[in-house]
Amino acid sequence: MQDSLFNRTAIHFTHANGIPAPSYQKFFACFEDEFDLKAIPMIGMDPQYPITHDWRYLVDQIINDVEQKFQGKKVIGLGHSFGSLLTLMSAYKRPDLFSQLIIMDPPFVIGSKSPIFEIAKKLNLKSTDRFTPAGITLKRTDHWENHEQAYASMRYNSLFKHFDESCFQDFLACGLQADIQRGGLTLAVPKSVEAQIFRTVPAWWWRTPRKAPAVPVHLMSAQNSPFYKQGFPQAMQKIYRINYSLMPGGHMFPLEQPEKTAELVKSIIAQQKSI
Repeated sequence: MQDSLFNRTAIHFTHANGIPAPSYQKFFACFEDEFDLKAIPMIGMDPQYPITHDWRYLVDQIINDVEQKFQGKKVIGLGHSFGSLLTLMSAYKRPDLFSQLIIMDPPFVIGSKSPIFEIAKKLNLKSTDRFTPAGITLKRTDHWENHEQAYASMRYNSLFKHFDESCFQDFLACGLQADIQRGGLTLAVPKSVEAQIFRTVPAWWWRTPRKAPAVPVHLMSAQNSPFYKQGFPQAMQKIYRINYSLMPGGHMFPLEQPEKTAELVKSIIAQQKSI
């Protein structure tokens, strides 16, 4: 059994902001027979890896986790949203750890908005909350009496309404915890942490070399993703030569269509191996 597991292709997965990795169980299950997939349960919560303006410590967390969990074996870097950008940044810093990357709808701030956003971040302007979902995040309800109330409160809001039911149930199971101060339940990733991650999305790509990291990279986006509508994947293809594929649905497509997303991911893995 151990030999069989060791011979499987390794995948290191990094989750979206505020959506702990166990939320993706239905997506992960599609890889069980062929791959050895591992993930950090919750990023942004470890004081050893604080959230800073350039995410350097979060990148170090990804790198250290890959080294510890895979012991020198190269991995396929797979991430969603915030997690996909961390994976990309990790591959720029340590390309030797990765055999290929698949980045699902990264918040890659590119084009004319990039220098404007970088200046706003440096000046700590409140306008950063308009560039990102930080302002909306801070206004979210984060306290419920029980799971039933949490389900009714969140199930049909804009973020979760298209989630596969199993994925949403998995999110409730890992994304809520006991609220020590108020009683009842609160978010496992506090909304202040989630907002801080949104506010610190690296925006200095316009000052970096215009090329992909030294490993095969493919980007996945969705037809209704705000990043696709703003032209970010198109710009990454033009400037960085990173090709992209489109899924139906919105930004949260791995949790809206976990099985279809996994099928496309496995197809991309096979294609990049043959390059």
